Amino acid sequence: ALNRRGEQYLGRTFTLEQPVVNRVGKLRVDDSTWRITGDDLPAGTRVTVTGVDGVVLKITRTPS
Repeated sequence: ALNRRGEQYLGRTFTLEQPVVNRVGKLRVDDSTWRITGDDLPAGTRVTVTGVDGVVLKITRTPS
């Protein structure tokens, strides 16, 4: 489970504190910061974690 820590965030929703630019960004999750990939999105957008690739979380905009 330690080597697949990102999987615990699958399906969780977060609000971006920083924008996603060129499909890459950072997301604060609990006490850590994760690299994220997904569509370019502005700060303040609600996103859902849809996948994990090593130490990178894959995100998509959460439908309103």
